[in-house]
Amino acid sequence: ENFNLMFTKVKLEQVLKGPEEALVTCRQMLRLWQALYNFSQLGGLEKDGSFEGLTVKKQNGIHLTLPDAHDADSGSRRASSIAASRLEEAMSELTITTSVLKQGPMQLWTTLEQIWLQAAELFMEQRQLKEAGFCIQEAAGLFPTSHSVLYMRGRLAEVKGSFEEAKQLYKEALTVNPDGVCIMHSLGLILSRLGHKSLAQKVLRDAVERQSTHHEAWQGLGEVLQDQGHNEAAADCFLTALELEASSPVLPFSIIAREL
Repeated sequence: ENFNLMFTKVKLEQVLKGPEEALVTCRQMLRLWQALYNFSQLGGLEKDGSFEGLTVKKQNGIHLTLPDAHDADSGSRRASSIAASRLEEAMSELTITTSVLKQGPMQLWTTLEQIWLQAAELFMEQRQLKEAGFCIQEAAGLFPTSHSVLYMRGRLAEVKGSFEEAKQLYKEALTVNPDGVCIMHSLGLILSRLGHKSLAQKVLRDAVERQSTHHEAWQGLGEVLQDQGHNEAAADCFLTALELEASSPVLPFSIIAREL
């Protein structure tokens, strides 16, 4: 199995079939990661024994327990609560210390971080914020200052309505990754929402300068300009966004070369 291809599969499922279907693939990815980890424990990935001290309480302890989307409305809240409880229990079964983490193959751990954050995004799309928080917490346990973790924490705060907290987290993420166009886009929108229109315009202009094909950043810039009364400039941005969106792939084409 190839994780990059599976991440692509998740994105396609998210767009074409919905987040619930994509979460099933995330669960498969976690199981695959667990199998690779178990293999590494036997020396398959690290022959120098650098994984010594890294423990998993149960061989199949890492998995996502998904809510039953087909429950009746009266039982949906209970199903979600049970799922959250099982998810929290499953995630608590992986114990990683910082010193041991630095000794292992970094790609293994960055992949796990990406899986947790992808699952968090899907849970947020379903408005299952407790489950999303659990996933982000697991990713933060691996790399607490990762720009990806900070960004996803900001998105969760924004969904919860904590706009000032979201703004601060986006700023921290941008400090770690100054070229993060998605971070700039989210920061620009939250600044606009908080009434900082001029600063929002600057951040979004920086975003489209860094990546001129980012249609969401162009759309956001148009919205800010429209709020400021610059209707002609806003219309140009909206038109650019529409033209770019029509040819925008689900994931960048640059990943294809790595898979062939």
